[in-house]
Amino acid sequence: MHQNSKNTLMSWESKWQINFNPSKCFLMRLTHARSPKIFSYKLGESVLKETTSHSYLGVEFTNNLTWSKHINNITASANRSLGFIKRNLHSCPKSTKELAYKTIVRPLVEYAPSCWDPHTKKAKNQIEMIQKRAVRFIQSDYHSRSKGCVTKMTDDLDLTSLETRRTSHRLTVLHKAASGHLSLPVGNLLQPPLRQSRLHNHSAYQQLYANKDVYKYAFLPRTVREWNELPNHLVDIQDPTQFKTNATKHLQEIKKANRD
Repeated sequence: MHQNSKNTLMSWESKWQINFNPSKCFLMRLTHARSPKIFSYKLGESVLKETTSHSYLGVEFTNNLTWSKHINNITASANRSLGFIKRNLHSCPKSTKELAYKTIVRPLVEYAPSCWDPHTKKAKNQIEMIQKRAVRFIQSDYHSRSKGCVTKMTDDLDLTSLETRRTSHRLTVLHKAASGHLSLPVGNLLQPPLRQSRLHNHSAYQQLYANKDVYKYAFLPRTVREWNELPNHLVDIQDPTQFKTNATKHLQEIKKANRD
């Protein structure tokens, strides 16, 4: 079937007089099978080279559908950018440093987070360390080592944790999709529960169950679980911007309560 699709692609190429470069086309097998079936695929007369990872629209996909390589890439890029502003803005006011972090560094670890938002503590901490280093730079405090000192500095700057921002973003994407503000084919997947639970809000959806973490922590199953736990006054908000603002505030309050 896949080879037939490639033959169709070649016909389209010939019809519109567009030449594909086989050296820039790759084959990636997405599987968790211990003994996957191996087939060769051709583009024209050239056998496609196999790869274990490939970047598509700025996101690094791997053949085992994990996001560690993507997270390593974006954190490395963010650290380089943070080092750049440290070297060039070390004498600037706090407000300038904070603005530079928010506009140059933070966007690097917040591109398309609905796709790759990690669930492991190690990956979460790896990303959060970017903001912790930035906070010390903004506050010009590299010496404090007491427990909770970076958390206090972060609170003083009123910066939301990167994990909370990613969760809020995913919830907002689901809110937009469910309300028709975003064209995502989720209609058949978002079904009302068979019976209402006291633990869920009145706009809850049926939980999507999975045996493997790769699907369990994918965007829709994971975000539906978090959506169902939101209070009624949040899920009743119609405006996506207002929803995101209030959802972020709600998640911050929960995180602070758990921390205290």
